[in-house]
Amino acid sequence: MLVTLLTGSAKAFDSLGPTWASGDIVMHLQLGELPSPLLDASPDWATVAQSALEEWNGQLGRSRFTWIRNSTAEVRRGNRVNNVAFRPDVYGSAFGDRTLAVTLGSSNTGSGRYIEQDVLFNSTLTWNSYRGPLRNSARDLRRVALHEFGHVLGLDHPDQAQPAQTVAAVMNSIVSNLEVLQFDDILGAQSLYGANASSPPTIAAQPQSRAVRVGEPYTMAVTVGGAGDYTYTWSFLPLGSSRTEPFRLATGPGYTIGAVQLADAGTYSVRVNNAVSGNAVTSNAAQLSVGAIATSVDTTLANISTRGVVGRGNDVLIAGLVIGGTTSKDVLIRAAGPALGDFGVGGTLTDPMLRIVNSRGETVMANDDWETGGNAAAISAAAQRLGAFEFKSSSRDSALLATLPPGSYTAVVSGADDQTGIALVEAYDADPNAAVARTRKLVNIATRGQVDRGDNVLIAGLVVSGPGPRTFLIRAIGPTLLKPPFNVGDALRDPFLQIYRGETLLRENDDWDAPLAAQAAVREAAVRVGAFPLQEIRDGTGLDAAMLITLQPGSYTAKVSGFQGGTGVALVEVYELP
Repeated sequence: MLVTLLTGSAKAFDSLGPTWASGDIVMHLQLGELPSPLLDASPDWATVAQSALEEWNGQLGRSRFTWIRNSTAEVRRGNRVNNVAFRPDVYGSAFGDRTLAVTLGSSNTGSGRYIEQDVLFNSTLTWNSYRGPLRNSARDLRRVALHEFGHVLGLDHPDQAQPAQTVAAVMNSIVSNLEVLQFDDILGAQSLYGANASSPPTIAAQPQSRAVRVGEPYTMAVTVGGAGDYTYTWSFLPLGSSRTEPFRLATGPGYTIGAVQLADAGTYSVRVNNAVSGNAVTSNAAQLSVGAIATSVDTTLANISTRGVVGRGNDVLIAGLVIGGTTSKDVLIRAAGPALGDFGVGGTLTDPMLRIVNSRGETVMANDDWETGGNAAAISAAAQRLGAFEFKSSSRDSALLATLPPGSYTAVVSGADDQTGIALVEAYDADPNAAVARTRKLVNIATRGQVDRGDNVLIAGLVVSGPGPRTFLIRAIGPTLLKPPFNVGDALRDPFLQIYRGETLLRENDDWDAPLAAQAAVREAAVRVGAFPLQEIRDGTGLDAAMLITLQPGSYTAKVSGFQGGTGVALVEVYELP
């Protein structure tokens, strides 16, 4: 008799040797009706047991489980029927204090083949069916059934073998957070019955439907039973659309949208393909419902910055910023090079030069070393008040504390004596009065720079400040720069845009027509903020990347890289939506 126990230190019995003859292993599922809905939405106990049997079938060669749902066969030992049932006892003997289920039966000692294997679940316990970590409130029938059906096949407990094995396995004697077959389980079953090279993958856990609010995370995930060379193709049907689109960002068994937006509402499903046999299975569709949240027009961009590579000639770092309102605004603009070394950044620009150019192309201010402008004390005080990291005395970083009238400006960062390296350009809202600051805001930043591989990508930082969330349009532009009127010949052919909060990835986008159902909203937002239109036809390149994202107050990073390692000049833009 083989038993499955609650977590703890008690031991369990084991048996050795027999297997089933080749062919069908018929299981009589006699588990009765549900007392209440199950957590994993399975309609009945038989479906839960069948799911566990199917997971084993995905790995078996010469023998396979079949089943009879709601069988009326007598539940007793010695009837040569494989009964699967809830019982308050083990055919008259009491369950152990911590015993969840038992498997017991008989075999022909001459042939070494099983004749009967019954699985009895302890009906005195509270049962359910769910995924994820074990819960104290209920036992998970599916993972216990998966274990017991392994005993039906003839597998024992690896952690109680002689000598004991320390392996991750569903077949260990103590129930755990493992809920699908592990490599050791599969290896054991296939050593008895051979491998199944023709069956399609078996989905052990389906993607789950969820209702979330804008800004909350959602994880789409599927669990495939057993080991194999699987590929995953996710699809997305947007809410209100009749057209299913590929969801190309998800390429594995799971994917998390770190900050869900309204455009993410819809259904998600995945097709799992066995790369060896070519067989495939499609998951159930999971519904994602997204609730809107209120945004605040009083929330603003308090700080915007971009890190990139400063080259020679046209390959300098160029940051554009727009000051809104009707009156002049105090801004602190800095070009950091040597200071980045204190943060572990290698290859920094040793002597950055900074100049501010207005919309007429006129240089209105310039600085080489930050202490040479006659207002070093004011710059240092403003940086401290605004939370900017400190520039050391005598460093060659550059900075300007300026009062600029409303309009468009460009901050150009180059290297003295044609030096090259990594630099950071920053623009801070330096108005000391927050109420005044809201009437004359930094409404957007656009930075052009070189995108290389590894750490030498284009990184824009933004600080959102205010009483609540606000929606922003963020774009990473490359292909459009190839066309008139820009005609940037070395523009990045396929930019990839990612938004982070700290180390957490919130969203990413490769082409701004994905999802297609959201493209119209991105196009409309660009018109509202006065941004130039993006290329909409692939002309030997990918498309620009763009997204609408609602952000809570805090610090964020927009990272622009080349898809599949591409390099070139790109433009990253951040706009406040009115």
